[in-house]
Amino acid sequence: MTKQEQRAKLIAEMRALDELAKKESRSLTAEEQKSFDDKAAEARKLLAEIEAEQRAAELAGFSNELPNADEKPAARSDNKGFLRVEKRNGSVELRTDMTVGTTSSPGGGAAIAPEEFYKEIEKEVEKEALLYGRVDKIPVNGAGSLGLPYEETDASAASWTDEVPSSDISADTSWKFGKRELHPSDLTKLIKVSKKLLAASAFSMDELARNKISEKLVAAFESAIVSGDGSGKPLGIFTASNDGIPTSRDVATATALTIASDDLVNVYMKLRPAYRRKAVWIMNTAFLADIMKLKDKNDQYLWHESIRAGEPSTLLGLPVLESEYAPSTKTGGSYALALADLSHYKFAYWKGLDVTIANELFAGKNQVGFFGHTLADGMPTLPAAFARLKLTAQST
Repeated sequence: MTKQEQRAKLIAEMRALDELAKKESRSLTAEEQKSFDDKAAEARKLLAEIEAEQRAAELAGFSNELPNADEKPAARSDNKGFLRVEKRNGSVELRTDMTVGTTSSPGGGAAIAPEEFYKEIEKEVEKEALLYGRVDKIPVNGAGSLGLPYEETDASAASWTDEVPSSDISADTSWKFGKRELHPSDLTKLIKVSKKLLAASAFSMDELARNKISEKLVAAFESAIVSGDGSGKPLGIFTASNDGIPTSRDVATATALTIASDDLVNVYMKLRPAYRRKAVWIMNTAFLADIMKLKDKNDQYLWHESIRAGEPSTLLGLPVLESEYAPSTKTGGSYALALADLSHYKFAYWKGLDVTIANELFAGKNQVGFFGHTLADGMPTLPAAFARLKLTAQST
């Protein structure tokens, strides 16, 4: 049985427990609830393993440059990494393969990593972050900020008139434009690795640094796109703001602290069809477990498990993206989920990631430093392309 089949079986068993309780007009017993929670945890674990295996398979065949369709790919030379460990006369030395110039840094001994290393980091970041991989990314060259014009107010409707109007045709006064601005914000990460680890590790140094820096960048990008406050970082989807998504795009649950199928339909209908066609649901696993139990008027589940590896599950026919950075608190006034056309979230970057290696800065601690740095900003730019579900508070 494949992992996809194992996960589908667990979900079927969870639904069976829930349906039995509903048929008998009762809540799950303590034993049933524990079984349900255990199966849900195992299903999430299997999903993580499936996605990890997919990424590994993709990266195994990854190359930095797109091949020419008329040419066979050239054999790649053995790449030992831009930083390698060599043992000479019982001592350990660090050797670098430089393909670009060096730069200075406090403490000296710094060098810029090769361009190939940069590209692999950027590619890996995009593969790892589900939301970051879907937002509209904009490179910015040489400007202090990026202005994003948007249609603030639509023009009024056209009017039918006589062949010869009795009065002059009035000009439209409602059509207005506004502007959002993105400003470069620093995103940095310093990693220090001991020389002993470098000498004893089975991993090549460039792979170790790439994986660790990528992991931290993924977390920073994903967290900011979901819940950033817009101060020195991107403005998030779940942050109510007139600069991004105002509260007018919120839908409140009909029942306090409870999500019903009609609530999801109301969020779905909050988006116009043009935005809905490309929209995805964004939610934390804490809410997905509840939503998996919901049915429509015909007693059909709203949530459907993906039957193909690599494809997301769907809710009301639209893909579901689980983000651990999405809200997870089930209190009155908290957001539960969002439906978003992420092409209207603009993510600008002023430079690619650069990685600086400091061989001497931390020499007194027998360590080598890796500095990762980039400049970026982002925000939702068209409120109509987003809708959020908010939990209604209990009445006092």
